[in-house]
Amino acid sequence: MSRPIARDTATDAFERRLVHMLSGALRTAEFHERDNQVAVEGVDGLYRALRERTETLGATAISTRNRHVFVDGERVRMGASDYLNLTSFIKTLDRWGVGSLTVLPGITRDELTAFIYGVARGRRDGDLATLQKRLIRDNVRSVELGAPTEEGFAEDPESLPVRTYGSCLEVMGELHTAIVGNRQIRTRRVRRVTQSVVDQMMRDEYALLALTTIKRFDDHLFSHSTNVAVLSVALGQRLGLQKSQLGELCLAAFMHDLGKIAVPKGILDKPGTLDDHEREEINQHPIHSVHILLNQGNLSQSTLRAIIGGFEHHINFDMSGYPLLSHKKGLTLFGRIITLADRFDAISTPRVYRETSFTPHQAIRHVIEHAGTQFDPELVGVFVRMIGLYPPGTVVGLSSGDVAVSIQPGQGDRSVDRPLVRIIKGNDIGVSRDLSETDDAGDYPLSIVGVYNPGNEGLFPAMDPESLRHF
Repeated sequence: MSRPIARDTATDAFERRLVHMLSGALRTAEFHERDNQVAVEGVDGLYRALRERTETLGATAISTRNRHVFVDGERVRMGASDYLNLTSFIKTLDRWGVGSLTVLPGITRDELTAFIYGVARGRRDGDLATLQKRLIRDNVRSVELGAPTEEGFAEDPESLPVRTYGSCLEVMGELHTAIVGNRQIRTRRVRRVTQSVVDQMMRDEYALLALTTIKRFDDHLFSHSTNVAVLSVALGQRLGLQKSQLGELCLAAFMHDLGKIAVPKGILDKPGTLDDHEREEINQHPIHSVHILLNQGNLSQSTLRAIIGGFEHHINFDMSGYPLLSHKKGLTLFGRIITLADRFDAISTPRVYRETSFTPHQAIRHVIEHAGTQFDPELVGVFVRMIGLYPPGTVVGLSSGDVAVSIQPGQGDRSVDRPLVRIIKGNDIGVSRDLSETDDAGDYPLSIVGVYNPGNEGLFPAMDPESLRHF
């Protein structure tokens, strides 16, 4: 029986951090010896956290069920950005047939180190009994292991968007590994995940859109491809595409950047200006994508559309960009959608070669300013009304003097500049405000007066919604 624990924000954050540290220590132990500084720091941090927990609350049980992690019977709420660590931890336990581990009060640092290395360095064909014998041999007495349980639990509907997004990140990792290893792509797995994006989008458009604000440099290719897929499907849905078409669009968008796997990482992550040779290498990645997908064989109509969409995503609406074409007269709808989604996410994502990144608001301004040249102007109009002039993740200054972050676009065309925001600095931190709401006189009590760029000093002027009048 697990003991009840009062749930609060601090407890949730501590347990999430505990799982992160445990996963990190296990991954580090796979590649570094015990005296490595990174490994030592990882174990030390985990040891302090476990001692704090067990000395306060007693034995701590960490278990996994149905791709979720539980601490003392309470599910740890993970965001999409936590998903890769969570998945790595679950896979490590699954490899041994471990469903739970219980850390007892009084655990020593030596025991914890032996446990971490016993799990991380074990044989790939090991099992729970083998691991238990190894830990007994290494004098690990304060960690008890248990087999997986079939006990179910009610799925939290709010977790579905996160699981969908996280599954995309996981599959992108599998694609990367397969292509680098010259192995076949598991197309059925990819299609299941992309279809789950479509299903989730049809249930709740904004739940998935909100997750596209996640910008991680360490897995940029994974999160960027996922974001582009989500944005593309949302735009396609607004255009009235059928469910089957949305599935094909999602597949095309999800795989649009596979060719970057063939570009040397030193060029992709170069922190300065690229020379002509390096730029040419980058410009070849749409062609690399075509080669990668053609080499998979078993081509279907949807795969061919994915190949074309990926090939076109750096060709602008006016046919400038790359690869240069001499005979093509226009882009496919998928190509135009993916180009817009790709560019919006790319310019609002931190990269080593940019001193500062665009805010989501600056990115949407860029899209508007280049409608008709880089982007299809009709798609731009739909896209802006879909995510607003202050897309989710934009940090704004309000007329009240508070600072807030946009969490959902306003509803309806006339609310394109009035999103739902959450206060992050001021008198009502954590409170949400709908800027489209009016008072009894029909006036707006709150308005956006400017946009902050967290990477820069200062406040940028707010944007005039009249700039959309020509769409």
